[in-house]
Amino acid sequence: MESKNFSGGIRLLSIFLLFFLLVSLEAAPVKIKVILDNASIKATRAIGGKTLTRVPLNTILDAESKIGDWYKVTWQGSSGYIHAMNVDEVSERELAGLEAVGPGRPFKSQPEIVAEIEIKMEEGRKLIRQDKDFEKAISALEPLIAEVFKVADHKKQRELGAELYLWLGLASAEQGDAYSALNEFKSMFKVNYTYAKEITRNILDPQVVALIEQAEKLYLGLITEYSVEISTVPKEAKIKVNGEEIGLSPEIYRTSNPKIVIEIEKAGYKSVREEFFITQATTGKEYTLERAGIDVEVKSAPEGAKVYLDGEDTKQVTNCVLKIVPFGSHKIKLMKENYAEWEDEIKIEAGKKSLVFEMALTPNKYEYILKWGGPASELFDQPSGIAVDKDNNIYIVDSARIKMKKINPKGRVQTSWGDSGKQFKIIKNPTSIAVDNQGNVYITDAKTHSFMKFDRAGIYKRKWGTEGAGNLQFKTPSGVAVDGKNDIYIVDSGNHRVKKYNSRGALNKIWGKQGTADGDFVYPKGIAVSQKNEVFVIDRARVQKFSSEGEFIASWGKRGTADGAFNNPQGIFIDNNNFVYVADSGSNRIQKFDENGKFIAKWGTPGVNNGQMQYPVDIAIDSRGYVYVVERKNNRVQLFSVVGPSESK
Repeated sequence: MESKNFSGGIRLLSIFLLFFLLVSLEAAPVKIKVILDNASIKATRAIGGKTLTRVPLNTILDAESKIGDWYKVTWQGSSGYIHAMNVDEVSERELAGLEAVGPGRPFKSQPEIVAEIEIKMEEGRKLIRQDKDFEKAISALEPLIAEVFKVADHKKQRELGAELYLWLGLASAEQGDAYSALNEFKSMFKVNYTYAKEITRNILDPQVVALIEQAEKLYLGLITEYSVEISTVPKEAKIKVNGEEIGLSPEIYRTSNPKIVIEIEKAGYKSVREEFFITQATTGKEYTLERAGIDVEVKSAPEGAKVYLDGEDTKQVTNCVLKIVPFGSHKIKLMKENYAEWEDEIKIEAGKKSLVFEMALTPNKYEYILKWGGPASELFDQPSGIAVDKDNNIYIVDSARIKMKKINPKGRVQTSWGDSGKQFKIIKNPTSIAVDNQGNVYITDAKTHSFMKFDRAGIYKRKWGTEGAGNLQFKTPSGVAVDGKNDIYIVDSGNHRVKKYNSRGALNKIWGKQGTADGDFVYPKGIAVSQKNEVFVIDRARVQKFSSEGEFIASWGKRGTADGAFNNPQGIFIDNNNFVYVADSGSNRIQKFDENGKFIAKWGTPGVNNGQMQYPVDIAIDSRGYVYVVERKNNRVQLFSVVGPSESK
């Protein structure tokens, strides 16, 4: 019985002691530090309870007791509870040390904290106002944000914070960083709206005022989305915003972030990239695109040639416009069936609005059309030269009884011309013929060693030369040509030279001597003058090009049967587009070149059939593009034309 009473007493004593210990622990005061800015002190121990006041970061509180997760504290006359998650307990030693108000910082009184913030803030203002060193000002002001939260006076804390964000915003605005400025001004309104309105009243800079107004609207929730219409001149440019394609201009983009990156791309125009800051809820942004090139109009005669630019098929045919070809050098190539491929380099320069590029295409395929004479015909006897006047009348010289014949554009022989041939009895052994732009006809005569002039009616007018090597003499002249000024060029074959006479018949120039050097000749035969008044002369195996005064320019050719080689050529002709045609007599063919000697085409094989040739000696082309070829051994003139695309084999 006594044992039971003793045990019960011990149990009762243990309960009493445990209760006393718990009460003693609860009552033991502790120091706590607020670790969350604006931490709430509640009226009761409940998360959703009424908030009595708010406590700044790093505030040191005396806690009377801790009940569960709550400390009972007193702050500025209010007594209530603060949750343990918002504070850390600190010891007396920590309070006395450097960690009382933050790691590594000595303890400072509230007046000292405020004074230090104001001094540093004034230094930042000076950097902005006087020194204009905005980067340094921002670096000096930003650390004060944490310092402001150490101010215990909540009103003073909010005022200092508002001022601090104001000056940070002004520094950012001066740097041109509108987005950062907007965020700083928005923070200013969040910290202390009333005070922010007061301290921004006297700001006059319209750009800063606009940013402050925008920040206020954002804070008040009056702006929740921005809308910007992006347009371009010209339209339909590809638009990217913040790296994502949104469509073709014009396009409307909506965003909650006023800072965007706009990229514009359009073929043929320079790309645009801009960081754009939106200052109004609804705004527009237009870009006038700068051309990266110009339009190039490509024309050809004839039309319908495919156009290639830098090796790429443009999918267009002449005549056409290549839109906005980039500045710089480019290669244009034209291709048309039955015409020689043409390619050249063009340079597109800034400053020009457009470029017109024209090219005459040269045929490289010809077909037989008809003929005059033939091996069994009595119309011609070893014809040696041909010419065509501006009205497409054809003149041919040969060794027949009537040594010059005229064929009208319809192909009929004009038997009455030259008084039915009586005027031509002075001609003995004609070798070549030419017509000037007034219809006068010039003929070289190898037997009389001279050249003669007949008017447009075929009436004999004059004769120049006798046999010999003197300046006014000739030895078997074999070629004649007339330029646009009606100056006359004679190939003095046996003397290995060229003579130039003016339109009145006066000798102006002599050039050349026997030899194979540039400018020399070996029994030259044919001569022709281009639209550029450049003179082309053929001798036994080459073509030489001279100025109208006999200055050597270039040459091409060698003896042989390959393309571009010659075998005793006799005749030469230059068409209106400066293409060169050579009667390659020994090879029974016609060869065609550009004015620089680039091989274009050839046609003709040995024989008597239509389209074949036996020793062609001269060639001419009329204004319609028809080609006339004189064959000495076949006693005929054949007519050829360009093969049309539908006729290509």
